[in-house]
Amino acid sequence: MPYALRTLALLALLLWQGVAAAGTQIQVPARSWLLYDLSARQTLASGNPERRFEPASLTKLMTAYLALQAIERGQLEREQTVTPSPAAAKVAGARMYVDPKNPATVQQLLQGLVTVNANDAAVALAEAVAGSEAKFVERMNEQARTLGMTGTRFANASGRPEPQHYSTALDMARLAEALSRDFADEYRLFAARQFSFNGLTQPTRNRLLLRDPAVDGLMAGQTPASGYSVVASSQRGERRIIAVVVGADSDRARISEAQRLLNLGFTRWEVMRVGGVERDLANVRVWKGDAREVGLVLAGETLLAVPRERSGVIRPAIEVRRMVEAPVSAGQTLGRLRLMSGEQVLAEYPLVARESVPVGGFVRRMIDTALLWLE
Repeated sequence: MPYALRTLALLALLLWQGVAAAGTQIQVPARSWLLYDLSARQTLASGNPERRFEPASLTKLMTAYLALQAIERGQLEREQTVTPSPAAAKVAGARMYVDPKNPATVQQLLQGLVTVNANDAAVALAEAVAGSEAKFVERMNEQARTLGMTGTRFANASGRPEPQHYSTALDMARLAEALSRDFADEYRLFAARQFSFNGLTQPTRNRLLLRDPAVDGLMAGQTPASGYSVVASSQRGERRIIAVVVGADSDRARISEAQRLLNLGFTRWEVMRVGGVERDLANVRVWKGDAREVGLVLAGETLLAVPRERSGVIRPAIEVRRMVEAPVSAGQTLGRLRLMSGEQVLAEYPLVARESVPVGGFVRRMIDTALLWLE
């Protein structure tokens, strides 16, 4: 598809392409890591983000997602009492100590799941949602595919180590984004600093919640094979940032590195708003239409995170299609806007027709046909 390149001195505009900012050197002592700006829907920086690891209790983020989805769909009630199976009550690892003689509500299971990484709560919720943990795992993998978690396969609901149970830092960020987007009103679940059930109070396993009041989630996990991992979120003003640290050597290291990444995200990058421009950003010639040209605009308004040292040197470049014949539909993509820093493309967005252009009359079509022969 041919394009004619033109450069336009605009204000700094933006949209999302998930482009990591080059030239921002960050070293993290972990097997993999990722820093993601939820507001701009953009990866800021990363290291081995698609490397597989045992997600351990980070698995419970998907368990929580499906449980919240079941509540939203009316398949579960928050105050519904769940009597766990003997298998759920006896599962090893972190627990809230629910059992057939001491059942819990769905809401209590959810809170125990995300606050103290309760394995018994994970299995009990899986049974309540799908009838069995095995059927629930099928739903977990189906939802993972829906969310684009292409590097993930779940084998259980709690994160117990199994050979075919794995994920990536990138997929964990995608899951965290889905939770914040699809269950924004429930996000406070992940900010609880302690959980009490049956006379026992346990602190959160995500100790970052105890260090930084701006941190409001999400979950920490650990296995001997994968090391110490955490998916942490923090909100300051309108911005929310996710830090994923996988395979740190200790709990202290994963917490301090996640904290450092969050701070870097807020201080080293700034977010600019792109779109909402009233005037056309470009015009494209329309052949054989009842109008000779149509204005191009951004398809919508969005945010872009840019390294602060580059925010003053962004150069917009616009490309438009050379040969456009009527009819043209409003919203039809006819060009693109690139945001450049030097020779690097920071982001790229479609430019669409502001309005429709129907086919012109017989005379206009004949004239334009003749002119096209001369092109």
